[in-house]
Amino acid sequence: MRPLRMAVLGSGSVGLAIAASYAVAGQRVTLLARGAAVPLLRENGIQVTGVCGEHRVEPQRLKVSDAEHPDTEDIACDVLVVATKAYQVGPVLKALMHKAGSASASQEVAPNSVLLLQNGWGSADEACTVLPAAVPVFSSIMMIGIERRSPTQVNVNVQASPVRVGALFGAAPGAAQGMKDAVARGQAGFLPITYDEEIEPAVLNKFLFNTCLNAIGAITRMTYGELVSNEHARRLITQVADETIRVVHAERGLQLAPDGATYVEQTLTPFVLPKAAAHRSSMLQDVEAGRRTEIDYLNGAVVRMGMGRGIATPGNDAVASLVRAREDGVAAPTAA
Repeated sequence: MRPLRMAVLGSGSVGLAIAASYAVAGQRVTLLARGAAVPLLRENGIQVTGVCGEHRVEPQRLKVSDAEHPDTEDIACDVLVVATKAYQVGPVLKALMHKAGSASASQEVAPNSVLLLQNGWGSADEACTVLPAAVPVFSSIMMIGIERRSPTQVNVNVQASPVRVGALFGAAPGAAQGMKDAVARGQAGFLPITYDEEIEPAVLNKFLFNTCLNAIGAITRMTYGELVSNEHARRLITQVADETIRVVHAERGLQLAPDGATYVEQTLTPFVLPKAAAHRSSMLQDVEAGRRTEIDYLNGAVVRMGMGRGIATPGNDAVASLVRAREDGVAAPTAA
């Protein structure tokens, strides 16, 4: 059986980890990176540390391509994994498809399938609008905390459950079987991964989890454990959770929890303590690094859906506004 031909677009924490895991599993992996990371990865490969063990992917076990100038074979792969931020999904896929068309005028060049590895809600719809209709889009959830410590090293801080993969919009039997095979190939790597026939409830439960912790962690600079243990942060988290639960029920018909208080008490806190108490949200890492965040696909998405359904979401609105203020570099006024 020939190795799976996988291209991973994005060399952040998630992209490095998933590329390394599939390389360890013996698959043929191309990492599409940008800028100064390209020569560093070509020279050093990828080093993984943390709770999933110590792993070193030597440079010769990994093809590193410049995402601005990909080879046709990098695009015409079995699985294209998009490991960018949610707001980048539409633009980078559109650009990649344009590059593929320019490289081969005689035939359409596209991956057999696309797998998205983003937080939040909305990026799958955007991917479907820019990809050829024949390319199936698969979504995922990761209850795994990963931190990039250098352009070639990642640390897995938390691994609470497998990477769960599935199709939000359904997939033809052949396409679904192809992704199941890809998932099966990845099980020999260090990141556990499974295929989920009903992925939407899992994605929306992760969406609820992230709306509660990511943005508030970015604002307060608190770890997950500090957030759920602090009286004031916990009160805000409960309000955000309650709004998100009501909006998701109205928008998608799924009742994720009876209410915010029940969710925080019975689901969120037992998960965070002690499994993820020391983890710092990816949004906090983005803010500290001066990068744009995924707020529009998390609390901002709750606000948009709430407006469409006539549901007030003041907690999510306030949290989203504060994150955007941090993104813009707007400092809080000094008290007189």
